Amino acid sequence: METNDGKIPLLIMAGGIGTRMNMPDKGLLMIRGETLIGRNAKLLEPLVKPVYLIVAPNNDITEKYFAEKMKILWSEGEGYSQDLGKVLKVVNSFPILVIPGDVYFRSQEVIENFLNEAKKNGKGITSLLIEGTFCGVSVFFSSPESIKNEDFFSYNVSEKDAYNINTVEDFFLILNRLKTQKI
Repeated sequence: METNDGKIPLLIMAGGIGTRMNMPDKGLLMIRGETLIGRNAKLLEPLVKPVYLIVAPNNDITEKYFAEKMKILWSEGEGYSQDLGKVLKVVNSFPILVIPGDVYFRSQEVIENFLNEAKKNGKGITSLLIEGTFCGVSVFFSSPESIKNEDFFSYNVSEKDAYNINTVEDFFLILNRLKTQKI
C-alpha cells in the first residue's frame, strides 16, 4: 500500500553468495565514492518508504554496515526467488518495489519512468529488463500467489540507464563506462 506521501516500500535483495565474484557482500562495492546499496537507497529515497535490506547468513558485513540505516530482514539464503517470495509474505504491503543490491541506476528518473509505466499498464508484476535481460528489479502490485500468468509486464531499458553487476568484468566495465559519462 502506498503511504500517505505516495511512497511505496522498497526491498533491496542483498542475500546472495556472490559466486561469480567470489564476494557475497557485492552491494558494498564502491562506485563514485558510494556503495551500490547506499547509492540506490539515497537515489530512491524520494520514491520509497520504508526501505528493507534483505540479507542472509553469509552477508553479515552488509548487515552490520547498514544496520542503523535500514530495516534489516533476514532470509535463509535459498536463492533469489525463494527468498523474495518469503520476504514478500512477511512485509505483505503492495505495491512494493524490489531491487537487487548489485544494480546501478543511472538516475532516479530511470526508476520513476519504470514505476510510472508499471502503474499505467495495470499488471500484477512489472519487471525491469536491461537490454532484454531480467535483472531482478520488479514492482509487485499484489502478492505473487494472487497473480495470474497474464499479469506480467516487462519494461526494457538500455545499459546506459542501468547496470547489473554480476562479475568482476561487469564491475570494471561499468567503472570504465562511468568515466566517460556525465552521470
